[in-house]
Amino acid sequence: MDIEKKDIIVLSDQKNYVVVSKINYEQNFYYYIVDIDDVANLKFVQEVGEELIELRDKELVTKLIPLFTQDAMADRA
Repeated sequence: MDIEKKDIIVLSDQKNYVVVSKINYEQNFYYYIVDIDDVANLKFVQEVGEELIELRDKELVTKLIPLFTQDAMADRA
């Protein structure tokens, strides 16, 4: 998959999401995405083959949040 920050993607729920942040952690790509129509609807997903799978592992999400934040802030510098 070739997904980059600011891309618009559609998930299986048929909603449009913008990619806020993309990181490579332990040889896997993870994305922080936000629903365009409902900014309170945010997700953390992992690229698995040609699919994006929503993360359910709270410990992993806790590890990734600082990395997502750092990546998003790098664009502001």
